[in-house]
Amino acid sequence: MTRLLILNEKKSQAEKFADYLGGMSGEFEGNPYDIVYAAGHLLQLNAPNEMVDPNLAAKYADWQNLDNFPWNPLDLNWSKQVIKSKQRYIDNIKSNLPGHDVIIIASDNDPSGEGDVLGWEIVDYLNWQNEVWRIRFKGDDSANYVIDSLHKPEKVTVSEQDAQGILVKGKSRQRFDFLTGLEESRIATELARERGYSNKGKALSIGRLQTYITCLVDEQNRARRAYVKKPFYEIRYKDANGNTFKRDYQDGDSWRFSDKSLAEQDLVNYATDQIIIDSTTEKRTQPPKLVNLADLGKIFQKEYTTEQITETYQKMYDDKIVSYPRTEDNAITIDDFNELLPYADKIAAVVGIDSKLLSHKDPRKKFIIKSEDHGANRPTKLVPQSLEEVEDKYGKCGRDIYERVAKSYLAMLAEDYVYTQVKAHIANHPDFTSTINVPKELNYKLIFNENDLNEEKQSENKATHFTQNASPEVYQGTNTPPTKPTLTFILNNLDKWNLGTGATKMQTISKLQAIGKENKKVIPQLKVVKGVFEVTGTGALIACIAKGTYLSSGKITKRLQDILNEIKADPTKQDIVYSVAEKTIEHDKAVMIENAPLLKQDTQVKKLAGDLKAIERFSGVFTQTNKTVNPPVTIFDGHTTTEVEQQEALEGKQITYSIEKFGKEEQHTAYLAEQTYKSKKTGKEITRVGWKVEFPEDTDHVKGIYKPLAKEIKFKKEYGQHVFSEEEITSLLAGEEISFEATDKQGKSFMATGKLIEQELKEGRRKIRFWGFRVNPKPVDTNVYVVITYKDGKEYHFKKTYRGHRWTPEEIKKIAAGKKQIVAFNGRKGTYRMEIKPNPNKDYKGKFKYFGFDEKFVK
Repeated sequence: MTRLLILNEKKSQAEKFADYLGGMSGEFEGNPYDIVYAAGHLLQLNAPNEMVDPNLAAKYADWQNLDNFPWNPLDLNWSKQVIKSKQRYIDNIKSNLPGHDVIIIASDNDPSGEGDVLGWEIVDYLNWQNEVWRIRFKGDDSANYVIDSLHKPEKVTVSEQDAQGILVKGKSRQRFDFLTGLEESRIATELARERGYSNKGKALSIGRLQTYITCLVDEQNRARRAYVKKPFYEIRYKDANGNTFKRDYQDGDSWRFSDKSLAEQDLVNYATDQIIIDSTTEKRTQPPKLVNLADLGKIFQKEYTTEQITETYQKMYDDKIVSYPRTEDNAITIDDFNELLPYADKIAAVVGIDSKLLSHKDPRKKFIIKSEDHGANRPTKLVPQSLEEVEDKYGKCGRDIYERVAKSYLAMLAEDYVYTQVKAHIANHPDFTSTINVPKELNYKLIFNENDLNEEKQSENKATHFTQNASPEVYQGTNTPPTKPTLTFILNNLDKWNLGTGATKMQTISKLQAIGKENKKVIPQLKVVKGVFEVTGTGALIACIAKGTYLSSGKITKRLQDILNEIKADPTKQDIVYSVAEKTIEHDKAVMIENAPLLKQDTQVKKLAGDLKAIERFSGVFTQTNKTVNPPVTIFDGHTTTEVEQQEALEGKQITYSIEKFGKEEQHTAYLAEQTYKSKKTGKEITRVGWKVEFPEDTDHVKGIYKPLAKEIKFKKEYGQHVFSEEEITSLLAGEEISFEATDKQGKSFMATGKLIEQELKEGRRKIRFWGFRVNPKPVDTNVYVVITYKDGKEYHFKKTYRGHRWTPEEIKKIAAGKKQIVAFNGRKGTYRMEIKPNPNKDYKGKFKYFGFDEKFVK
């Protein structure tokens, strides 16, 4: 007897399992079981500074110093924390652990590995050490599939996780997106803020799919604005049935004119002529593959939002009348085909299709796959009584979804579309050709017409034949304008790169518009105006700064998908994803730095993103003045207040919160109070209600009068794990040197001798001046180095030999004077000469400055 704890991905799935097994608790073939469930992902990766050694925390919390990027993925321990809003789910699972021998991960079987990651992260977080079974069920999660999967679970131990290809694939994708998305978002945010664009105090959101879409929309609209209509004129033939004969145009052909009068002159060279039939061929077209959620988005883009379609379909799936939404498949298994076939006539009756059209009961190869994934979107065996019943429960959107999904499925049971293709030319001008397709048997097109998926609906050719003759005429055309970035345009471009499942595409587009419950706090990057997508101010910033990055291109996702499939086949290669992430960030960082100055020059950014400079505020009546005030949402110490904190502050109460500063957590207290400021514009005093902050007592620093300058300074009271005594503090403030035993970062003791010095720290793009203890520099070894007083009056040193050449006293004098000089060096192939110029601020890989030389070869 084995006691089983079945872990489902969500409540609706757990309820299905309970139906199939006989309850949330019971026995399955003699083994006691209990069912628990999550609510999607219960855990999220910690902030990067929480996943590294404490010595690195400050670096990984720093947004401003772009030299920190890219991060070293090996510094991160990839730890996770419970999402606060989902704590009750993890608590329930934890309370049910005792008394069980096995956890069965019964989450969705996503091809991306998402379901595996979701389940295993819970197992790891709860520190489960016993056996784990992974079951994989396909299709519509029906009882047969679930029971079958419980008979053949994948049995593994916790220590064997890294051998599971699909799980490692899922983790690798998650880590790639975490590294590239978070790092590039921080880089873009800092670069934008440096140029005055605060994005309402929130970070710019960069990511593989969303940045590609935002940049695609922006690029397409820019092309549309730059489009200049250029008419052209040429001769074409037309018969009495409206069939047109034209030539195949190549750039430079002399028979196409920009001036109508020239075409009219050319018309005299042509006369009514006979039509010659070249061929008459019967052709057949098979039904299209089954639709996915993105296809439904194309069909209903004018009726419903992406969020409406996604949410409605999910509800219908939860009630088991349609199949799994987030599938990558557009075909089904032979078992699924055979299982659903007996219900085809019933489905046809619901959606008003004549069952006589469903005569092709043998499966075509294009519709059948061997894998045991979810299969394409389709109706299930749970057939509703009518479309009215569907509409009553799910609204008109649900009715339309069911009708189209059902018709897409039924179309594959219909016969091929049959038509006659006729090709013809003009007798005395054979380069004028025409092709018409004359419908013969519509068959599946009477059920589902794939033209609904096209941006421009294509009407069937109504012509039945060519006439005997055709006449010439002057035809006016124009250069093709760029396509409007509609939902169909976006989805077709995503299809081109195979980016995301249908559901993922729709959810991402919803997020970019900030529509839907889970996107309430998102600043939209896109908006829709009369069916056409446009960038918002935030979208304009991102499109400008991310133009030309790898993440703005579909190519990186294609590359990532190939790598992830390679990792799935061989999990030991999982570190490959780190290398790709690092190269992506390095490239994109350089591109964004180059793009950043364009933010101030780009007219669209100026127009759309100007409002993003504004500070986000809240308003209410302040009880102490009984007046309406509108203080900032974000306090100047960086804390963003909640609605509860804002209400408390308006009532005159203090609010207390934690904030991280220099890698340490501090408790701050803030409250609203009347304060007087001097206007920078007018010089007048202004009284307004704003935030006041009470900082914690600073126990890490010492304040005192620095006697040599007779001014008050503050400095850290510790150096190298040595805390200064009162006597040492007195000496330091007097400007004197002190000596003491200190400990370095490696734990080794050393004797430190030094004094207080005013120093400079570079924090991002800012330079911060501060006072602190500095150890005296080690004495220069004059046997190795030359010590000079440079022309700026400062003392420097450099090695006596350079490129094997020992500096002469005359050359050293010129170096000290900062003069260029030609020096001869001996190399392997003989003597060569170089121009040497002293550089007292030579940079070493961005780590430090030293006295060096700029050089170039001379003949």
